Amino acid sequence: MDVQCPTCSAKFKVPDTVTVATCPYCGTTFHVHTGEEATEEHYFFPPMKKDAGGVLLKFLSRQYGAPADITGAKITKKQLHWVPVHFFYAHGRYRRWTTIEEVFFEGVPAGSPFAPLLDGYPFPVRGKRFFDQSIVGKGRYYEPEVTKEEAEKKVYEHLLNALRSEALEEDKPFEDDNVEYEIKYQGLVHYPLWEVHYEYGGESFEGYVDGTDGRVIEANYPLMSGARKKATLLGTGLIGAGLVFGIAAAGAYGSIWGIVGGLISAGAGSYGIFKKGSVKRRTVSEVSSSGGGNIYFKPI
Repeated sequence: MDVQCPTCSAKFKVPDTVTVATCPYCGTTFHVHTGEEATEEHYFFPPMKKDAGGVLLKFLSRQYGAPADITGAKITKKQLHWVPVHFFYAHGRYRRWTTIEEVFFEGVPAGSPFAPLLDGYPFPVRGKRFFDQSIVGKGRYYEPEVTKEEAEKKVYEHLLNALRSEALEEDKPFEDDNVEYEIKYQGLVHYPLWEVHYEYGGESFEGYVDGTDGRVIEANYPLMSGARKKATLLGTGLIGAGLVFGIAAAGAYGSIWGIVGGLISAGAGSYGIFKKGSVKRRTVSEVSSSGGGNIYFKPI
């Protein structure tokens, strides 16, 4: 049957037997026959059935310079963690300029040693269920250390910064007092996170896997010597080429700044090559860019 979300007005289909649904667009959980929001504020995401160790090693086998037999590495530890996360729906707009508007869904980690790892993580909207006490014994469970009010302040600052950036892009003045906003609490969610340790070549490595869909949040692996040598040669060659072009430019224009400019450009290009390819172990992620920013999280 067709239902309509009471928060964002989105329409979507659910089975006829369903009485409580979660909006796939904004995360609101509500009674489908009355449209009233569910009063329960504690949820969890059921963990995936796939083996987290196998998922991690398969992902690493596709990475640059990874050992061809890394999928056969020995898993030494698999620990499921239940991380508390406050979920919010945020909508804001600037009164003076109707084009400046932001709508997004955000999860704020509320505790555990993994809060920094999950800061800004693109948590899914679909799939949460009313909290089941039985999950406490199926992994390491963490109580929230950050209150709902403290988390809401972070979301508000995020919303203001997003609106401010949009105004700056449009070259328009921005004042906080002219912002209209709505921040709706979607509940406390205990989110599954797998911590996986493995051994390869006598060394220990680790990774963290999203317990709902198997995305690798962060992991490290050994970089083969052949790949390191190629990266070193490529970076060195780039610096050499920059020096040659710099000398040519200096001769043409009669200034030493040609050499300096060539070396700066070559150095900037080779830095990334050395950083990623000339190390004994690399850290990679399926959801974060090398600069630390999230490559999947985009406002709804």
